[in-house]
Amino acid sequence: MRRALGSFALSMMILTGCATTEVKPVPPAPVAADPAPTGWRATASAVDRSRVDALPGLWKEALGQVPARLRTKVVAEGALLEPDAAQTLPELSPGSYLCRLIRLGGQRGYDSFKPDFCYITGEGDKRSFTKQTGTILPGGWLFADTDKRQIFLGTNRPTAAGIAAPYGANPARDVAAVIERVAPFRWRMVVPHGSGGAVLDIYELVPIPPKVPGAGPVVAPKA
Repeated sequence: MRRALGSFALSMMILTGCATTEVKPVPPAPVAADPAPTGWRATASAVDRSRVDALPGLWKEALGQVPARLRTKVVAEGALLEPDAAQTLPELSPGSYLCRLIRLGGQRGYDSFKPDFCYITGEGDKRSFTKQTGTILPGGWLFADTDKRQIFLGTNRPTAAGIAAPYGANPARDVAAVIERVAPFRWRMVVPHGSGGAVLDIYELVPIPPKVPGAGPVVAPKA
């Protein structure tokens, strides 16, 4: 009888201990934070990062909006308007360039303009881009990205005589673009969501040969 009572008391003590033991919640597993942007992404706004990342789809959209009657003009441009034409990229050398604007998509579908002048400036390992003539005047810096492209981050100046504001100072004037080489001595600068309602603004960049004494004037290529 005593043995039975002792066993009963021990059982009650165990049950009582279990009942009063505090159950602590298990903390959730830590979630890894997204890595901080580096390179050009550390400078670009979230909007411009998204625009650059969306470029493959924008190429398809822009080409799809070219009217049938103008598609021969697109074909005639060759690699300049081929989305996957990028070649291994030597950097743009400092100097003067002819820069011809082509607009793809939007209300007109396709439009081409006479060449303007642009200039690449070298400061150590940095390169700046300035469009010197025309009505649209982007200026800013080139950033390394992959072996087939560079990224341009800059702003549109109000006048040719004006100074481009720093990127990010006025988001309404910010410009982000992808620079690729599509042939020997032929590059393109592709601006997502270009001006005038275009899906893409594409600048053809062709270096102007240094002037040789006695040589004829430099003739801009026909648009």
